[in-house]
Amino acid sequence: MEVVLSALVLGTIYALLAAGIVIVYKASRVVNFAHGELAIVGAYVFYSVSLMLPVDSLFLTIAVTALASALFGFVIYLALMRRLIGEPTFVAAIVTIGLAIVLKSTIVVFWKSRSVGLDITRETLFHFGSRGQVTAMDAITIMVGAAFFALLFYFFHYTPFGRHFRGAAENPLLASQRKVNVNLILSIAWATAVFSAALAGVLFGTRSILTPQSIVIGLSGLTAALVGGLDSLRGALLGGYLVAGASYATATLVDPALSETVPFLLLLIVMTLRPWGLFGTREELDRV
Repeated sequence: MEVVLSALVLGTIYALLAAGIVIVYKASRVVNFAHGELAIVGAYVFYSVSLMLPVDSLFLTIAVTALASALFGFVIYLALMRRLIGEPTFVAAIVTIGLAIVLKSTIVVFWKSRSVGLDITRETLFHFGSRGQVTAMDAITIMVGAAFFALLFYFFHYTPFGRHFRGAAENPLLASQRKVNVNLILSIAWATAVFSAALAGVLFGTRSILTPQSIVIGLSGLTAALVGGLDSLRGALLGGYLVAGASYATATLVDPALSETVPFLLLLIVMTLRPWGLFGTREELDRV
């Protein structure tokens, strides 16, 4: 029971990471290689805000961190990515690699490579005897992930702006000719993606100690996005749970030393059978 619950919680975190990668890719056809760094920077920002606030308010800390991450997403688009519109997508991908290096250096310089933990709550909700327990943070993580994906689904399918977003992603030239503000859509895509990264980083920090090396969770998020399909939010959700489930199953049934390599083996298998991912489309692959 404890292994299954841990896989669900970690899968939710990976799915949130994959969702941010998918949102940016759907909007601009750019793969963001700085997503893991954005997640851990967001978690460190949460930690710093909690120390700087004059009152001990979890909700205020969450609000400030959410606003800061969304604004940072806007800044990334306006300062870097907007200038690359019309350029080959690999140029933008290289820029995100440079951004990843800068963000990792920021963690080392600004936070002095400090190892920190985000102690939000340790309350236990249920006990399963020797089989484990369900903590409040486990339940919060799963509910936050479910709410985030539900809101994304509603936004893309039931709001006018969501339909504009999908139209701009499929054909930005035609969308701009029909008076759709493509720049606004791309900036919101980056803001949402950075917010989801920070959210995943904070949730990850409640389970593990944060260090500069924690940025490797970005590889798990990218793996989940590729397994599910870079153009599919449904694939991001499934990919996150598949990657986490494969890791925990290997650690429990085979050898913990192999748990970090199995997700990439899963990726190789999926890429061999369906290079566009489980829920991706051939058309999106042709555009890469």
